[in-house]
Amino acid sequence: MDASDHDSEGGLSVLGVQFHRPNAYILTVRGVTGPGSSDVLDHAFTRATAVAQPVIVDLGALEFGDATLLGHLLGAYQSHRAVLVGPLSASFSRRLAITGAASVFTVHATLTQALNGITLPPGADT
Repeated sequence: MDASDHDSEGGLSVLGVQFHRPNAYILTVRGVTGPGSSDVLDHAFTRATAVAQPVIVDLGALEFGDATLLGHLLGAYQSHRAVLVGPLSASFSRRLAITGAASVFTVHATLTQALNGITLPPGADT
């Protein structure tokens, strides 16, 4: 398991972990996203999507997620079929619903459920 941690001045912490067996890249996003967190999110999501593994984003400790975070999540979904781990905050659940993105993502109650839900192409090594 390989980890990287990034913090912004605005109360956001993003921990990235490359997980093995099953192979996945897990991002844990904690706190509040906003104008000061753009670089942190850019770096974390660039790193997560640079590996050819499913991406799991744990938002259980996210207090507020802005449009920039949603954009990164949609990009990770498009390239890696990213899934989310909740519980999602009421405000971020509303953001997903209002934008129509709620129908795009699978939201798992636990990280274990998200890891168990990883499906790999036939012949791929877990």
